[in-house]
Amino acid sequence: MALYRFNMPARTLGFPVEVSVYVPEEAINIPTLWLLHGANNDDREWLQDSSLLRYLQGRRLAAVTVSVHNGFYVNMAYGASYADFLEGEWIDAVRGLFPCLSRDRAKNFVAGASMGGFGALRLVMNRLDLFCKVGSFAGSIEMPTIVERYARGIQPGGEDFRWAFDGYENMVRNSNDVIYLARQCEDKDRLPEIYMVIGLDDFGYALNMIARDDLLAAGAKVRWVEVPGSHSFDCWDPALPAFLNWLESKEASPC
Repeated sequence: MALYRFNMPARTLGFPVEVSVYVPEEAINIPTLWLLHGANNDDREWLQDSSLLRYLQGRRLAAVTVSVHNGFYVNMAYGASYADFLEGEWIDAVRGLFPCLSRDRAKNFVAGASMGGFGALRLVMNRLDLFCKVGSFAGSIEMPTIVERYARGIQPGGEDFRWAFDGYENMVRNSNDVIYLARQCEDKDRLPEIYMVIGLDDFGYALNMIARDDLLAAGAKVRWVEVPGSHSFDCWDPALPAFLNWLESKEASPC
């Protein structure tokens, strides 16, 4: 195994981004898990706050992470065009540096925690051609509702919401609206299988249940996993081995 961390030039953004890549010993066509971090964090979150590297040992699975700071994985209203970078540059650039990574949709997966859970669902719904499975660990999937609640003063948050989205009207019926994109997909077989992990004491539990039901109604296959704990990797980490097993399996994902 080998672990690399480096600054990668990003033409779309106009500045470099931090990327971490874990590659097992297998030499070619390696299945790859692309990972997105939560708010107030960076590409090291999955590698330092979880036991992911230990869980990956012995598996034929690479992992790639990237830093977007608090950019919410969107084209920010007042900031960088992270969505354009993620959808059109990041993956090809990393594969150019690591040609051992598989380009097969069936061997590519994406997952995220908290803000990264929204980012993972947003990325896969805008690039259905790239990934076959997606994982959300207490993801902010119902982001339009979160932004609307923040505007009314009933949702914790900060100015990051305004810098990223500006307002609720920029969150609905467009490329930032995960549920809308799932509903608009005409070929439901192209929707990725979804794995949702949520802590029983997580402040986002109710909104995650709503997201689950909305995705199921839109025709997606969802596996719902409840675990003890709240909103942290202390809660999510024990669920990672089962998630990795699911990525490697070919079974369907009943709710």
